[in-house]
Amino acid sequence: MAVEQTRPYELGVYAQDLDPSTVMITVDNSSWSRPKRLPLSYLDTTGGTGGTHIEKDRLTGLSSRTVTVEFGIAFTSIPVGDVKCYRMYEQPDGTFQKQDVIWGFPDANQPTLAGFTLDISTDESLTGIVVEYSYM
Repeated sequence: MAVEQTRPYELGVYAQDLDPSTVMITVDNSSWSRPKRLPLSYLDTTGGTGGTHIEKDRLTGLSSRTVTVEFGIAFTSIPVGDVKCYRMYEQPDGTFQKQDVIWGFPDANQPTLAGFTLDISTDESLTGIVVEYSYM
């Protein structure tokens, strides 16, 4: 029996009339001996993957003690994540370490669906401060 192989552009278009968890797509990795399948439901149809919305960044060169971040896309429920605010300092042996900076949220309702705001203490210099956040 001969196997007929076709190119993806030669195939019919999927009409999206089936449950996405029953439709499989092929994925491959050079470390696998064979390709594997992935349910279409693992892909977010809004452009993300795995249905997970992630907002993250690393902010430097701050010019204000109040940092306001607006997420690129608003979340549908309050996101889970973390904010880190620090500066790097050189230790006596020449290595560097993160040094926490005094900061806080202006209220208990942070983050919101659309972003968050934080305030850096007036006891801190803005020089070298790094703000990292990651929410999903």
